[in-house]
Amino acid sequence: MDRQQGEAEWDVFVSYSRSDADLVAPLARALRHRGLRVFVDDTAVEDFAGITATISQALARSKALLALYSEEYPRRRACQWELTYAFQAGQREGDPRRRILIINPERTADHVHPLELRDARHWPGIREEGAADLLAARVSSYLDELTGPLGGAPGPAQPTWLPAPMPSGSRWFTGRLAEQWHLHTALHRHRAPLVSQVGHGRAAVVRGMPGIGKSLLAQEYALHFASSFPGGVYWFDLHTSGPDAADHTLDGYFRQVRTVASALGIPTDTESLPALLSHLALALGERNMPFLWVLDGIPDGLSHEQLALLYGPHRLAATLLTTRSRHYGRSAEPLDLGPLPDPDAYDLLLSRRRPTSREEQEVARDILDDLGGHPVALDLVAERMAHENAARLRRLLHSNSTDALLRWERATSSGRSATRPPLPSALLPRSIKSRTPANDVLRMLAVVHPTALGEGPMEQALSRVDGLRPAEAVHRVAEGTDNLIGEGTVRPPSPGDHAWSIHPLVARAVRRHDEDITRQEDLRQALLGILVESWTAPMLEPRSTPTTPQESPVHSQPPHSSNDVERVVAFDLQVELALRVGVQPLADGQGSLREALTSLHSVFTTARDGLHRLGPQASASRLPQLVAGLVNDLLRPFLSTWHPALEVHEATRPVTMSSIEHERRWERAAEMRGALAALREPLTDVTVSLGELSGADLLTAVAE
Repeated sequence: MDRQQGEAEWDVFVSYSRSDADLVAPLARALRHRGLRVFVDDTAVEDFAGITATISQALARSKALLALYSEEYPRRRACQWELTYAFQAGQREGDPRRRILIINPERTADHVHPLELRDARHWPGIREEGAADLLAARVSSYLDELTGPLGGAPGPAQPTWLPAPMPSGSRWFTGRLAEQWHLHTALHRHRAPLVSQVGHGRAAVVRGMPGIGKSLLAQEYALHFASSFPGGVYWFDLHTSGPDAADHTLDGYFRQVRTVASALGIPTDTESLPALLSHLALALGERNMPFLWVLDGIPDGLSHEQLALLYGPHRLAATLLTTRSRHYGRSAEPLDLGPLPDPDAYDLLLSRRRPTSREEQEVARDILDDLGGHPVALDLVAERMAHENAARLRRLLHSNSTDALLRWERATSSGRSATRPPLPSALLPRSIKSRTPANDVLRMLAVVHPTALGEGPMEQALSRVDGLRPAEAVHRVAEGTDNLIGEGTVRPPSPGDHAWSIHPLVARAVRRHDEDITRQEDLRQALLGILVESWTAPMLEPRSTPTTPQESPVHSQPPHSSNDVERVVAFDLQVELALRVGVQPLADGQGSLREALTSLHSVFTTARDGLHRLGPQASASRLPQLVAGLVNDLLRPFLSTWHPALEVHEATRPVTMSSIEHERRWERAAEMRGALAALREPLTDVTVSLGELSGADLLTAVAE
């Protein structure tokens, strides 16, 4: 190790976000009043000195880091770099918390990462009179127990990175802080099991759909935590495709291991992968330095024996795997990577250019919903938004002509590896033209998107369309979902649930690229009929006691519209309303008003599109009048009032304050929540009326 010995130059290094400078000043004074040597980067950097170099030296020469861990703290890369430095210094001593003291001015610790620090006792804040002095006394007492400085990071500043050159990282990488710390904890549990055990350390697997950011997360982790692996980073690109992907994976791995061995001066004349790994293990073991072993892009279908060959060849190795398949995770701690949260997704979408008008902001939020937090898609559209009209881009996204995502990716990713297909193709497991079990399951999930779908309705639909026996239908659905699990296409159900769903872009890709439209329509009609029957059947059963007409459920009568188009439009709009914030209550103090507006705007769009679908063929039923009343009497007045009002407030948000915190400080927040609550009853009435036309009682189904 390059651990510095001797006395520390600084007793405490204060790490903080600039937005919290007003809290740091009295704290620094109180610490200095106790005789402590305090480094604060706005006061302890010499004139004209290099700030980055000075901070690195100050960290290395400080006894401990004192972090003012506000909600903004984890959003600052510099703060996280400082925290990681101190965390790793303590980890080398056996306790990663040893060199870090935390002040948490927030009400909860949910924003604190990693979990080891969340588990520690926090000083609650220093706003009260006398709190800074009392805290300074506690800090002074704690520092008396520490000897020596944090020291320099172990290993070289530019670690070994084989077989490929070390990447520079992505300029647009956004969020994923909690996930990076999750990986670090998982790979080091064997050294410091401070939190609940899940696995035994040394191995983790990142799982997720294509383009969700698995490889980039692994890369950012390797760069961010490189000092924890002084033995180097060994990165193997195993992306491949086709029916023999497993065999191709081992062949490609063997070639890359040969390259690593050659670079390290190890003979590579052996024809056996296990023998070559044994030689490599001896050489790396002699170095006696921890190293990171990354297997990027493992395909589904590897046997246990094949997978074992991919793990790091020595106990000094921390093994990190990335894969689409959810079948791996027994011998490595899994991290299921989902879409970016809305705040991070919005930042990525607007990373090249901020909106210059209210209309552009509204379109950007619509695009955000369209892309469902998918990082690669967001990045593609962000690149286009830098110099193109946002509304036009959204129209192209929904155009029935050539897939815009495919066209844009070809224009911006000419250097893409041949083993990695463009995004629209990668989102699907194969060409959607055959009637395989996996394709049929995808077709049905796309029909009900964004709602999850259980296995039972899918089995019934296949039985109805293909005349299958129940056992045959069960087998086909099980085979289809298992294939999609292995390809990372379906989202797993929640614990205790048995329903599956797909990402919005997957549903979009299925609808756009399905070459068997007849099959898609047959399954859609069968599934819709089954769902309607399942919701109305319990209400058609006779009661043990007679009821009056007023007590009879509305669904005991057949739907008022005999027009199939009207019935489908009513059902689609009913789904939107039943699942949106307007009908589902927004708990007091919870959720986001901006997200509520976006949710209702989506209903507005669905209703408007529904009227276009009805067109001149609309019958004399009340559906057109019902939809027009929803749009003109309920949604339009609410959106036209509160969208601009909230937007004016959002324009005043300081860059140092989170959007949620700024929204909660809005003087009209309570008024808007009241208006939203008042909208709930009329929207519920519309949902019930739509149920009379579609034959589906979605409100009861959602409540149950």
